[in-house]
Amino acid sequence: MSEAVEVVPHGPSAGVDPGGRTEGGLRLTDPGRCRRGAPGRPLVSYVTVVRNARRTLERTLASVRGQQWDAVEHIVVDGLSDDGTRDIIEAHAAQIDYYVSEPDAGLYDALNKALSQVRGDLVCVLNADDWLTPDAAALAARALVRCARSEAASQPVLILTSAWLHDQRRRKLWLPAALDAGSWLRCPKICHNGVYATPAAIALAGPYDTRLRIVADTRWLCGAFDAGVRTVYCAAPTVHYVSGGLSSDLGRHVEECAQLIALRFPALDDSEVWTLMHSFYPWPDNLEPFLASRPPDLGLALEKLLSRHSGDAALRTSAVAAGLAGQLGHAGRVRRRRKLSTQLQRGLWRAWYGARDLLYR
Repeated sequence: MSEAVEVVPHGPSAGVDPGGRTEGGLRLTDPGRCRRGAPGRPLVSYVTVVRNARRTLERTLASVRGQQWDAVEHIVVDGLSDDGTRDIIEAHAAQIDYYVSEPDAGLYDALNKALSQVRGDLVCVLNADDWLTPDAAALAARALVRCARSEAASQPVLILTSAWLHDQRRRKLWLPAALDAGSWLRCPKICHNGVYATPAAIALAGPYDTRLRIVADTRWLCGAFDAGVRTVYCAAPTVHYVSGGLSSDLGRHVEECAQLIALRFPALDDSEVWTLMHSFYPWPDNLEPFLASRPPDLGLALEKLLSRHSGDAALRTSAVAAGLAGQLGHAGRVRRRRKLSTQLQRGLWRAWYGARDLLYR
C-alpha cells in the first residue's frame, strides 16, 4: 500500500488517527440506524471495497442513493487510497451509513472486514466501478419476501440475479449460471455483484479465502452450496458490471481456478488437477498457454483419475454435475451445450430485458 495522505474529516462524526485511518458515516451519529427490516420490508446492505477509484466511485455511490427501496444501507471500506478517493467518500458521508479508510491485505481481506459491519437482511457486494439498476434492492427484497412465505425467515438463501455486462463498447445481459456441485470444476458464470446473501448464508459460507486474489468469490459461492444454502434465481438485471480489473488477467484466472480445485480436492496430484481443468474449465481458449499440462486423451485420463479416487464421492458428484458423461470416451475436449429449451428461455429473457431497458432508459 502507498503511504497514506492525511485527509481533514468533514463527514458526520468522521475521525482521523495519527496513522491516517479515518472513519465516519451516519451510523456514528445514530448508532440505532439501519437495524434489520420489519416483516415484508427487508433491509438491503451494499458493501463497497475501494482502492484508488476516484473516477468511478461517485457513480457507484449515487446508484445506491437512488434505489427505489427505502430500506438500504451502504458500507464503504477504503484501503487508504491516495488519488482523491477518500475526499469523495467524505464528501458523500451524509449518504453513507459507515465508512472506514485503513490498511488492508487486499480485496478479500477488506471484504471480510466489511461484512462484519453489515446489518441487513440481504447483503450484496458492489464494486467501486459498477453501479446498480434503480430497482435492484427492490427486486432482491421482494424475492426474499417470497422465500419467507414458504420457509423460515432466517433460512440461509442466496439470490442470484442478472447483470448488464459492459465490455468496452458492447453490453449484454449476463444471466446467472447454475450453482451446483460441478461449480468447483467449471468456475460458474455468476456475477458476484448480482448475488444477495442472507446473514445465515454468510455465516455458513464463512469468510473469503484471502489466499486467492481473483476467484475467492467463486470459492465462497461453492462453499455456500456445499453448506446447504438455498439458491434462488432471478433473471432481472440488478447491476451494471464493467469488465476489467484483476479478473481480466486470464492467465492468473486459469491458475487460480486450478488452485481452487486443488484446495477442494487435496488428494489430487497436479496432473489430475489439470486434467479436470482441461475437461471442464468453461473458457477452453484461455487454456492455450497451459497446453503442456493437457493429457493426450482427456476421456481416458478422467477414467483413470476417478478410478484412483473411487472413494471420493464428492469428487465424482462434482465431475458428473460438470459434464463427465459427455467427456468420457472422447480424447479431445467436448464443449458442453445447453438444452435447446434452456437456450430459448435465456434468449427470451435477454430480448425482454433488453427491450425494457431501451423503453425506460
